[in-house]
Amino acid sequence: MPSDGDTVTRGKPVYKVNQQSVPLLYGSVPLYRTLKPGVSGSDVKMLEKNLKALGYDGFTVDSDYTSDTAAAVEEWQDDLGRTETGEVGPGDAVVASGARRVAKAGLAVGDSLTGDVLTWTGTDRVISVDLPVQYADLAKKGGKSTVTLPDNTTVTAVVTDIGTPTSSGDSGGEGGDQQKSSGSGSSNATVPVELKVEDAKKLGAYQAASVSVEFAAEARSNVLAVPISALFARPGGGYAVEVVTGSKTEYRDVKLGMFGNGMVEVSGTGITEGTVVGVPK
Repeated sequence: MPSDGDTVTRGKPVYKVNQQSVPLLYGSVPLYRTLKPGVSGSDVKMLEKNLKALGYDGFTVDSDYTSDTAAAVEEWQDDLGRTETGEVGPGDAVVASGARRVAKAGLAVGDSLTGDVLTWTGTDRVISVDLPVQYADLAKKGGKSTVTLPDNTTVTAVVTDIGTPTSSGDSGGEGGDQQKSSGSGSSNATVPVELKVEDAKKLGAYQAASVSVEFAAEARSNVLAVPISALFARPGGGYAVEVVTGSKTEYRDVKLGMFGNGMVEVSGTGITEGTVVGVPK
């Protein structure tokens, strides 16, 4: 049996029965019958694609199981330490869409082959967010977000999937109204959002952890910004910043733009790039 957390790839054993390996094959058609010369079908093509990918040759990848296919299967069986029959039956291999990570082994070495052998997942690590529906417009497929990991490091993630709004409580009406209603019935409605970090190495060893995901509501480029604490509220209304000019300072009025990450967008007469402003301690 593999251990929890192991990754199984094409051709590698998912488990062993009576010392014989049961390997993983990639595909969508399970082994539901015995494949042997004279048999045709999509399951035959799936097997031949896998044999070719594993380095076996001497046959044509098509839907027909020929004597050439059987010869390649015998070579494959020999490498697996199995009896060389030239035939492949149900239970001789496990079929999945791609590489798999073992979530939990259901059996231990020495157990009888009954029940669930193991549970597994895909190998891609994803980040799942239940986003309140009122913020659903912040998540756009292909959009980037900042993710803070438990050790306070940050990584950039891309939104790969946005699901259908769901509610954990009483919807208070028809399902279609959950997204529009602002009453208590829809307060628990969320939208499942899936994100993926392009460089998985930046996730370190984390396999399951709580993280913080920051979605950007707006973005500004080529603007001037100062710390929010640099703002001075004018007695008659409006804001100013204390500009340092040589050994003196003076207050200059500013118009405010977008706020974010402790900074605020500012503009106004005498406010240029490189302007030094005072920030109270």
